[in-house]
Amino acid sequence: MLPDWLTIVISIIGLIGTVLGVLGISGYLGERARHKAEVKNKQEDKDIEEKQAAADQRLKESVRGVFQEEVGPINKKLDNITSEINKIKADLADNTIGTVTMLRDRMKAIKDECKHEGYASTSTKANWRELYNTYKSLGGNHFKEYVDAWKEELEELPTVAPIKGRKGKATKVVPENK
Repeated sequence: MLPDWLTIVISIIGLIGTVLGVLGISGYLGERARHKAEVKNKQEDKDIEEKQAAADQRLKESVRGVFQEEVGPINKKLDNITSEINKIKADLADNTIGTVTMLRDRMKAIKDECKHEGYASTSTKANWRELYNTYKSLGGNHFKEYVDAWKEELEELPTVAPIKGRKGKATKVVPENK
């Protein structure tokens, strides 16, 4: 038989070992349960996010479909308007080219006529300057060296008509009637 004190010590050591074992197993099982709960919660959160994303995508597609139905006729009208504007621009470009050409022709004719007459009245010069400004504003001056030279020639002409004598020479200048 063992002495009493040894029996008590062995009993206490056994009790301590049992308590520590129970506490260790309990802690392990608690940690394991927390870990499983955390993994489960993460999976549930992920599932909720995926469901929300899918719902958001369906909503976007639904709104997009409704929007396209409502905006479709407007887009067709805008396409028609754009097409008409482009046609008008093309027509204007064609008309502008013709107008620029006619203005240049008219300016040359006026310059030639005034040069032949030997003078250009102030009103003729003013008219020619207006034609010139319109010509330039429409994008004209592809013949810049000629048109600018015509302008200088016209500006240099006197503003009063010379009176011609018997041999066609100027004998007297008469001021222009206003």
